[in-house]
Amino acid sequence: MTDMAAEHYSVALEEGGDDPLERAFRFVGGVLTQVLGGAGADVVGVSVVVRRRTDDAEVLRIDAVNQEDGDQILQAIQKDLQTYPAEDFVSYWLNQTKHGRHVAEPDSRPDSEGTRSE
Repeated sequence: MTDMAAEHYSVALEEGGDDPLERAFRFVGGVLTQVLGGAGADVVGVSVVVRRRTDDAEVLRIDAVNQEDGDQILQAIQKDLQTYPAEDFVSYWLNQTKHGRHVAEPDSRPDSEGTRSE
């Protein structure tokens, strides 16, 4: 029997940025943007983070500009975790990078029921 990806990985929204210094700059930028009449929250951002269940290690981080975008990415990954075997999930979400950025391509399988072909 094939293990589904959700048995091996979890996904959640976390504060945007990879380190505390970057988050601090994003926060200050958000405050300044809001003071000047913009949507400050859009600068602070969120990250969708996939972690291995065995050791809680981060295996993928996708930064999103705002909560709405983060929620959409989160829902897509959650659906794929439930839909695909672990090997397919890793091949699609975790191994698709170019120049250090995640670049998942739409899945070409016609019987695909997850988010890849959407």
